Amino acid sequence: MKRILSRISITALLLSSVLLSACHSNRPEPFLDKEQMVGLLTEIRLAESRLYNDRETDTKISDKVMEQRALDIYVPIFKEYGINYRQYQNLLTYYMNHPDDLEEIMQEVADKLTRQEAEFDGKENRNQ
Repeated sequence: MKRILSRISITALLLSSVLLSACHSNRPEPFLDKEQMVGLLTEIRLAESRLYNDRETDTKISDKVMEQRALDIYVPIFKEYGINYRQYQNLLTYYMNHPDDLEEIMQEVADKLTRQEAEFDGKENRNQ
């Protein structure tokens, strides 16, 4: 009986190891953890905000110029995190397939942006 339980335990351990490695292997490479994704998405959101603000203040900017400005904004951010656009898309796909993690990331991005906005507003009020 002990042998059977021992074999079942070993089998269960091996099976769980295989399942864990299978779950782990669907992660894109390079992989950014949740904290890194929060930083990346926060920077992207701030950059997009500046980009769209430019478009609103100068409506004569062509789409071609906007595309170039977007590249000028995104490439350095991706480089900072050691990824390119395709790897970024793979990371988004990964996290979309893990909605609990994505929800946590997006909530932290929103919280971080809210804190930054409050800090900015506080500094502006002191400068007036």
